[in-house]
Amino acid sequence: MKKQRVAIGEKHRMHMHLAAIYFLLILIFKIASSKDNILPHQLKLSSTLTCRLIGGLTREQRSVCHSSPDTAAIALEGLQMAVKECQHQFRWHRWNCSSLLTRSTNPHNSAIMKRGFREAAFLYALTAAGVAHSVARACAQGRLISCGCDPLGYRTTHERGRARVNKWEWSGCSHNLAYGIEFSKKFLDVREQVDDLQSKINVHNNNAGRSILSSHMEVRCKCHGLSGSCQLRTCWRTTPDFRIVASTIKREYRKALVVAQEELNNSPSVLRGRPRGRRRSRARPAPKTSLVFLEKSPSFCEADPKMDSAGTSGRICRIGRTSRTGSCDLLCCGRGHDLIRKSSVKPCNCTFHWCCRVDCQKCQDDKWIAICK
Repeated sequence: MKKQRVAIGEKHRMHMHLAAIYFLLILIFKIASSKDNILPHQLKLSSTLTCRLIGGLTREQRSVCHSSPDTAAIALEGLQMAVKECQHQFRWHRWNCSSLLTRSTNPHNSAIMKRGFREAAFLYALTAAGVAHSVARACAQGRLISCGCDPLGYRTTHERGRARVNKWEWSGCSHNLAYGIEFSKKFLDVREQVDDLQSKINVHNNNAGRSILSSHMEVRCKCHGLSGSCQLRTCWRTTPDFRIVASTIKREYRKALVVAQEELNNSPSVLRGRPRGRRRSRARPAPKTSLVFLEKSPSFCEADPKMDSAGTSGRICRIGRTSRTGSCDLLCCGRGHDLIRKSSVKPCNCTFHWCCRVDCQKCQDDKWIAICK
């Protein structure tokens, strides 16, 4: 009887040991499977692997990438964010950035960014701002070893001496915009040649995007005191939502300046341009937030891989005013459009029953969609 109890005890311990090993294996499997889903910037990648993820880099850019692989991975995030935002801003235009959204491809390697179109000017400004935006936020989030919160205080001498009822002071973790802009210049401007006019235009547009980002920096505050009385506030600077920056760059795109013809034969330090369609107007130095371009854009009506144009055939358009962005007359390039009925089933006539149930009927919802021929 005693031997049987010992045997049962040994079996029990063995089962407990096997159960512990089983749960340990499950834990290891979960950790391993979660690592497989982590994005490249969240892993401690070697510089070689990180730089391979970004296609179309120049030799100088690869040198920057190898020296700062973690920051280059964040820059890749900024490039992808810029391309997605480009698709949103141009969703009702003939050219809608659809050819640029490839995860492992650098948009600067696309055909359209090698030309002097207005669309290229928009992309240069947007991608430069996107890289600076992503790196500045990553610094404050502790995702980069080479930088941290912005160490500078932003109150001016006048603000320090001014009496305020609700006092506040700089605290928290400000987004490191200075480092973001510095790396954006280091990583993107190095692509351009010193004595080439198109390169000077590209650098100007890069700086325009970064200047627009800088002008939209926000101050956020947190109240301190009894019952939220806000007797003292701590404030810090943050980068804005990137859509705000992109919308401002889009407005500059609409009023972009054509580089003056006299610029073609010399190499001035400041580019001069005139509004589009005003050849007789006097050329003026381009403001730092203005976009400049060199050549007239094509219609983008037909598919042309050399221009990164997917054409407009099959695109959804808006029925209505001809001057409206995305209207069928403009988007379909005079080819006309077809109306297609799209049916879907949606819940309707819902009734709430106490307690706690909601009963709904199923109704068919028909919509007519215009598609360019």
